[in-house]
Amino acid sequence: MNDVDLVAIAAGEEYQAAKALSIAMLSNPIHIAVLQGQGETERQHLEAMFSSMLKERPGEVSVAKHEGAIVGVLRSYRCRRGQLSHDQPSQDREADEAEVSDIEARIEHWINDWAERDPLEPHRHLGPVGVLPQFQRLGIGSKMMERFCEQVDANHEPAFLETDTLVNVRFYEKFRFRSIDETLVFGIKNFFMWRPGQK
Repeated sequence: MNDVDLVAIAAGEEYQAAKALSIAMLSNPIHIAVLQGQGETERQHLEAMFSSMLKERPGEVSVAKHEGAIVGVLRSYRCRRGQLSHDQPSQDREADEAEVSDIEARIEHWINDWAERDPLEPHRHLGPVGVLPQFQRLGIGSKMMERFCEQVDANHEPAFLETDTLVNVRFYEKFRFRSIDETLVFGIKNFFMWRPGQK
């Protein structure tokens, strides 16, 4: 799609970007499992999560714009080291997920499970990445990923991401990511992918 511009997010665009991400990612299996649905209430919950993240921990955010409106978002940030080692036991992991009913507790359980698999090696952490449904399969996600890979390659940085569908795994494999770990969170298989720094 030629009439889409890839630019850095501008101040004040966090709300629009968060809304785009919430729409783009509402049908993600992990979001449905954690939030227990995919209606407007769940979308608003996602929007609030993404809005808080983009304002408080923005990292580097690129947006795809069509006629001035944000239709795609890609965020990454530099990690100097993981929060936890992979061998550290987790009370959350041992908890019976069926008994975790409070939404905030479910989110915390999910985020903690992901955080435990964050590599200790310094890297660029990718995510979230999303494109509005009506703009998917037009090459926008690929364009955003190509730009991201150019940036990390220029700095010889490895990269890491989490995803929850095999379709996404195949997509990221096109950009030299490979799956290095898997886990189940609320019955959903999650994949953890690594892209070595390019020399």
